[in-house]
Amino acid sequence: MTAVTEGRARRFHDAALRSAGRRNLAIFVIALGSGLVYLSWLATIINWAHPWASGAFMLAEIICAVSVFLWGEMLMSKREHPSEGLPWPGDPPPVDVIIAVCHEPMEVFRPTVEAVAKIDYPHFRVTILDDGQSHEAQELAETYGFAYTARQRRHFAKSGNLNHGLEITSAPFVMTLDADQVPRPEIISRLIGFFQVPQIGFVASRQEFHVPAGDPWGNRDTVFYDAMQPGKNDANAAISCGSGVVYRRQALEDVGGFPTWSMVEDLYVSMLLEQRGWRGVYYDYALTEGTAPTDVFAQQQQRWQWAVDGLRIMFWQAPLFAAGLDLRQRLNYFHFGWHYLMYGIAYPIFFLTPIWSLFTGRFVITAPIWLFLCYRIPYLVCMRLMTWFMTERSHDMKAFQMQVGLWPVYLSAIGTALTHPFTRPDYRVTPKVVRSTTFLRRAMAIWPHLAIIAASVAAVAYGIHYQVAPPTYLAVLTFWCAWSIVALSRYTVVALFSDRFLQKR
Repeated sequence: MTAVTEGRARRFHDAALRSAGRRNLAIFVIALGSGLVYLSWLATIINWAHPWASGAFMLAEIICAVSVFLWGEMLMSKREHPSEGLPWPGDPPPVDVIIAVCHEPMEVFRPTVEAVAKIDYPHFRVTILDDGQSHEAQELAETYGFAYTARQRRHFAKSGNLNHGLEITSAPFVMTLDADQVPRPEIISRLIGFFQVPQIGFVASRQEFHVPAGDPWGNRDTVFYDAMQPGKNDANAAISCGSGVVYRRQALEDVGGFPTWSMVEDLYVSMLLEQRGWRGVYYDYALTEGTAPTDVFAQQQQRWQWAVDGLRIMFWQAPLFAAGLDLRQRLNYFHFGWHYLMYGIAYPIFFLTPIWSLFTGRFVITAPIWLFLCYRIPYLVCMRLMTWFMTERSHDMKAFQMQVGLWPVYLSAIGTALTHPFTRPDYRVTPKVVRSTTFLRRAMAIWPHLAIIAASVAAVAYGIHYQVAPPTYLAVLTFWCAWSIVALSRYTVVALFSDRFLQKR
């Protein structure tokens, strides 16, 4: 956006983005076409003599094909904004900064408060919302002249705490910060100018995290921030990302504040705001730096909570039929949940299928293996090229391995989401400090990965020793098991040896 009153023709970087969009559309059509050809053929040669295994394999392929469609549609076009934001003419409006705190250690919380005190903006007031009732937090607030409040009744976790903050503040704009998100001095001045457009309900900024060298857990989420959010931004379906976000108070009041039905407020409040006709903006530059999970337990807890929210919205809020959203917005919010079905259901099926075949000598297809490859490989290549170009190469093998390594977490989240249509599951704040854990405990946290790796090795050895299949089938199944091991290897190694990765900070 280069001016408040000008439309699509004057969008920032629009000429380059339009060119990339035309390329992406061509790749998307080819990938989708190859997928439809493959699925149509697969339906004719699936081996229904073994209905459970073959039906599961067909289901996994359908889930992935739907994901390809949703993924491509979301990433096809993007919207960007200038790094300097939009200047606010004249005297800028007042902003309330509310910081949600709940038992975070002071070594995590203190840098946030110190940085907030250095924000370069003429009219802002800070309120610390402490659900941990910490005397140290209160003293720190008093040191900097910030308001401090602690609820007596801690209903609805963080969402309830933020709503309490809305009740005791009054500025027309509200910025939310997590206890571990250290803001930059220019954070408000960069974001506030977008609100000159009356329909803007919130402006979200990119989040940056302090991580060990190489980002072993993939906590920077470059695919999400570099590709998904700009794509969602073009569809007016960008989400508020929880922290480092400025909201228009009128917009929050229009939807009744932060929703208490969900575990994490940011995704669902974004959908509610957009249903009511408000627009969101994603500012693609980091204005905060936070902490990230450092061990397998914190990482799984965080991703489980995110997955549960996305899945509960898909199952129980029916975004495909949500009033007030257009088609692209509906597909974007539906993708949040469907994405977890792909990793939580489809990929485990892909891991187990070659193991079953090698141990039983049975197969999920009736066609020659070479013919299967002739249909499957073009689809796989097109799908990979689509992802490669549309994410500008950020979705690499490492990103895939860290996502697929979370399949047991996502499978558990699916069960939780299905059994909690009305009541919010228990919420726990993700630990923000390094914890000492034993190797055995870490191994128990990833026992499904270790079981699949061991079963894949055993299946290959069994299949080769007993020659359970013709040579071509045996070669493909062996390669398939090897692929499963490689896919799970990075997450397994990082989980088992996370202490060594932390030493590389």
